[in-house]
Amino acid sequence: MLLQLAVILMAYALGCIAVGYYLVRWRTGQDLREMGSGATGGRNAGRVLGRGGAIATGFGDILKGISAMALALWFDLDVWALAGVMVAVLLGHIYPIQLGFKGGKGLSAAFGAVLLYDYRVALLTAVVALALLSISRHNQFFFLMGVACSPIIALALGQRREIVVGIATLVLIILFAHRDNIRAALNPG
Repeated sequence: MLLQLAVILMAYALGCIAVGYYLVRWRTGQDLREMGSGATGGRNAGRVLGRGGAIATGFGDILKGISAMALALWFDLDVWALAGVMVAVLLGHIYPIQLGFKGGKGLSAAFGAVLLYDYRVALLTAVVALALLSISRHNQFFFLMGVACSPIIALALGQRREIVVGIATLVLIILFAHRDNIRAALNPG
């Protein structure tokens, strides 16, 4: 039990590594949280550093999720703890303690964790989300609705209940983190 909790806490700590924040700080000396959307993720880092900064940040954030899940799998945690690791790395990304709990919005970190656990769920979710995004003229609301399909995809692929609940929790947290984007997409006027 202590090992499971320790790994979940390590996953949160990995999530706290705010790649976009540190990249912008290193390249410009500025605080990314005071620029653009105020988030530390790839989209906002891209506004400051360009496409390369967005890609580097997104890759780093995905790597956090992969690293947290790799740690959990290496320690052969119970399935409920694996779901807890997914949630913990996401919470660390969105609410990093060293940055006053003001981080990114979580898509890349969650994607990385799910990708390593079951690449089929991650890739099918990405396909659905990108398909909805492309047919909706790039309205982010529809992309997020594609992401919201991930628990259904996990269930359809035979994932255990604990993992489906964990992925559903990821979705709820991500939707909450994107609440302003969702409001803006639903009320474009």
